[in-house]
Amino acid sequence: MMQTFISATNIADILGTSLATVQKWGESGLYPYHTKNGKKGFYMEDLKDIPAIKQMLETHWDEEFCVAPLRDFTSVELFAGAGGLALGMHLAGFRNVLLNEIDPMACQTLRKNHPEWNVFEGDIHQVDFKPLRGHIDFLSGGFPCQAFSYAGKKGGLNDTRGTLFFELARAVKEIQPKVFMGENVKGLLSHDDGKTLEVIRNAIAELGYTLVEPRVLKAIMYQVPQKRERLILIAIRNDIAQQVAFRWPDPYKRVMTLKDAFYKGKLFAKDVPASEGQAYPEKKARVMRMVPEGGDWRDLPEEIQKEYMGGSFYLGGGKTGMARRLAMDEPSLTLTCAPAQKQTERCHPIETRPLTVREYARIQTFPDDWLFEGSLSDQYKQIGNAVPVNLAFAIGRSLIRLFNDIDALHYEESHFEQANEIARNMIPPKPFALNLFDVQKEYPDEIVINPFIENGFELDATRHVLVSLVKNDNIASFNNQSAKIYYSGIKFPSTVKLNELYYFMPYTKGKGIRDLYMIKVARVGTKHEVRKESNDRDLRLVFEIEYIKQLFDDYIPFRLKIWNTFTDLTMEQLLETTYSSANIKQ
Repeated sequence: MMQTFISATNIADILGTSLATVQKWGESGLYPYHTKNGKKGFYMEDLKDIPAIKQMLETHWDEEFCVAPLRDFTSVELFAGAGGLALGMHLAGFRNVLLNEIDPMACQTLRKNHPEWNVFEGDIHQVDFKPLRGHIDFLSGGFPCQAFSYAGKKGGLNDTRGTLFFELARAVKEIQPKVFMGENVKGLLSHDDGKTLEVIRNAIAELGYTLVEPRVLKAIMYQVPQKRERLILIAIRNDIAQQVAFRWPDPYKRVMTLKDAFYKGKLFAKDVPASEGQAYPEKKARVMRMVPEGGDWRDLPEEIQKEYMGGSFYLGGGKTGMARRLAMDEPSLTLTCAPAQKQTERCHPIETRPLTVREYARIQTFPDDWLFEGSLSDQYKQIGNAVPVNLAFAIGRSLIRLFNDIDALHYEESHFEQANEIARNMIPPKPFALNLFDVQKEYPDEIVINPFIENGFELDATRHVLVSLVKNDNIASFNNQSAKIYYSGIKFPSTVKLNELYYFMPYTKGKGIRDLYMIKVARVGTKHEVRKESNDRDLRLVFEIEYIKQLFDDYIPFRLKIWNTFTDLTMEQLLETTYSSANIKQ
């Protein structure tokens, strides 16, 4: 029977132990030690008393690979990036209804590869998920982990306000999916001595979901040629959780290497195609040529080490990412957002150059026909930030198995067509600048006239409010609450509902919003009305405004949505967005 060789380095990575410890096993005779192609290691069959290796030897990967959905399970993904997680879930059988991402280039990548997907480009704070309630089976997202507050007594959902986990939790609350998943860096487990994860646990319980015990998954165990680790959080709605059990995916039977990534074989049907890539300046290339395959700065002559590393040479720590050349018969180190950063070098194993875009993509197990938009730096960043596709695919198959179990207990028809239509209508149209000549033709006098009520004012939360940046040369009258007129720049977004505007709130850069005005009249005018030295044919939108009240006790942070200059929404949406209804000045 043919045995499977595994290097000592890969054993250490799988078990999360040091290479020195694994080497001692062989040197002491604890397990038979072998040399293959110049590498020290073991045959996996000799290590079957180690649970992780036993699981690889007895894996159900092939059976799990055949798991298929019993119906169209609908999904929403947040913080979608360039689509690593979305593509893996799609391959497993989920039907993406909506993807949200703030990075324009990543959104272009998603649209290019799946034009039928509904991509909501923009800040998640601006997305109202409530229309999708009752139509979505699964929600996922790799939320960035910012600092959490522990001021609250319960350490639950309220203590996640201001973080992007709160936005994922808000989406869960508004949609009520059967299951949701969050993924993050391994460090979240120990962040702030475990307090952050405890707050997240409590928040999930508050939402009415049961958290499966979190697990760190190593990508190398799931047919990914990369030493990447991700913390996976899966939660099942309480009304379902006691009736089903989630089973984590089994690992693949061996570790994939860069040879698997770059050449025709099990992972890809042909060798890696040529593509764009960064290049080293000659000075750096001369240094990198001295580094052997699998080596780093420690393999350089001492004088070259000192010259190349500068002050880092005298600091503590291994610094093994510096001048690092990858090895063809090992998985890649975790990819970063740039392949030639000095502290986290990712040099090609046998050529003296950084990895190309397509090599980067293959290490993340993106297929060759998955194309990335934007500059070279944009593409590296999108790939480096992604969840490896094959890791997502493996998790996705386990989730599909879970949903099949749920449907066996509570079968329902798929909501895909209806949910897809709802999501399509949720995506805001792309703004372009209004043609003010056309607006003037359509509205030769006024666009809107709102009667101003001086006494007995009562806030109407259903009315639209325009939040607009006020430039420094026009800020004085807004600071003292005496402003009577606001004129737009030459560009004004086409998506603003001009004929529905009622309130106006000036946005002060670096502070936010505070004061509420009424728009008495909106019309086309000129900047000359305010600044006599300006051209009297310089058309602008002019808003005649009247101060009502200081709405908030102090300035409230607010994100301007359109071109970072304007936002048009209802007062109700504004108050929800700022979480400030409790701070309204009476």
